[in-house]
Amino acid sequence: MAASLPDGMVGIVRGQLMRPRALSVRAGGAVCGLLGVEDPLDGLRREVLELREPFEVEWLLSPLFTPASQELEGCEPALPVAGLVASEVDALAVALVAESLSCPVSYGHREQEVPVMEVVIDRYVRLLHLDAAIHPLLLPVLEQWAAGADRFALFSLARRSVWQRESRARLLQVALQAMLSKESCRVDKVRFLTDFVGSYRPAGEQELVHALTNLVDAYHRDHEHPIYNQMLEHYQGGNIRSQSCGADVRAYRLSMAHALLVDFGYSPALHVVP
Repeated sequence: MAASLPDGMVGIVRGQLMRPRALSVRAGGAVCGLLGVEDPLDGLRREVLELREPFEVEWLLSPLFTPASQELEGCEPALPVAGLVASEVDALAVALVAESLSCPVSYGHREQEVPVMEVVIDRYVRLLHLDAAIHPLLLPVLEQWAAGADRFALFSLARRSVWQRESRARLLQVALQAMLSKESCRVDKVRFLTDFVGSYRPAGEQELVHALTNLVDAYHRDHEHPIYNQMLEHYQGGNIRSQSCGADVRAYRLSMAHALLVDFGYSPALHVVP
């Protein structure tokens, strides 16, 4: 079944599943509590896991096997623009299960090989969203400035669910064209924009600009007049919990919002929050 998959796809996902991992104290405590062991690694042996229900195995191992953005981007070299079809996604999972994979997991000073169970592989492959396509509207502008390592990151971001609708694809298209025209193409801005639009869900360019301006103004207000009532901040700051994030995070959000506003033709004063 794996023969029908794009070249390299099995190897990419296999490598991701087999890389070394570290079990957190919280996840280790969950393993000890459910399985009644003193050391969580004793509970993650194949003969122990095979006796548990699949949903228990999935719950125990999901903290170790949840793909992050780096893993999604890592699949891009083997992904067609249209993504995989459902049968190919299924074939990928079947091929990986057949290999009886394991990966080194450490906890404290101890390390051992932990089996990557079928239910874990099925979940991991599903969360890679390999069937997601890039909207046709985005392809011309993506091809204009996506090169090298940036290409894989940018194409992966363009596959995200937030850009699947035509109206949202047009919004990203406008943003990418603006960056091209100003020669300000940066993947970190597209990554921030993807998260921002996913959270605030602006209907179009004007709503996006308004939301970005509110973010800059809210952080500036917090700096000049700190708000200690969190409920008040919720309404005054547009759900921006600036008091609960560090200075580096606030500075990053401000710089990204300001850079995007400049791309869209606005020039707000950049308020640096120490």
